[in-house]
Amino acid sequence: MATPAERRPGTRGPLPGDHRQRLLDGMAAAVRERGFARCTVADVAREAGASRRTFYAHFSDLDACYLALFEQFAERNLAAVAAAVGADGDPRERLEAAVGAYLEALERDPSLGASFFRELSLTGAAGRERLSAVNRRAGEAIHALALAVQAQEPELGVEAMSVASARLLVAGIVQMALFALDGDGELDEVRTEAAALLARVLFSSPR
Repeated sequence: MATPAERRPGTRGPLPGDHRQRLLDGMAAAVRERGFARCTVADVAREAGASRRTFYAHFSDLDACYLALFEQFAERNLAAVAAAVGADGDPRERLEAAVGAYLEALERDPSLGASFFRELSLTGAAGRERLSAVNRRAGEAIHALALAVQAQEPELGVEAMSVASARLLVAGIVQMALFALDGDGELDEVRTEAAALLARVLFSSPR
């Protein structure tokens, strides 16, 4: 049974097995409010309605909680990208949907999404490795789309973009999206231009 210190007035106490997700939600709320660099374990515990002891029962430190939140965030959005790439239909529409899915996380939760791309490096090598892995998987998804179109619709003359080239484009798209969040442009414009750029790279080269 949850102790009074683990509850907020007017909310239910944590259910068995629910503590970890509530702590992740608490981390998300704290990051949205003050950014990861200014977060403390006490902030996360307070937002989650939990005790510090409960926090340390699930995470070794603040970095571990933040990294776990990023992994949850990234998996959800990479799954959306994979679904868009694997869908039926015009390859350009699939490409546009994949770009939209990748940027949707920033549009839906701009403070949290921007924090990951700007502050994950504060966790050291572990954070940099996770960012690199997400970039690689997004690049691999674009590469896979090019291979699929090349095999299924050879008349389009699609050349298989390398994973490295796709990763470069993904990194540029993310950076432009961050600029848009800072007031330099609009995310809708980034989405449209990014899809058009990828389409030109994928579909304009003759065989």
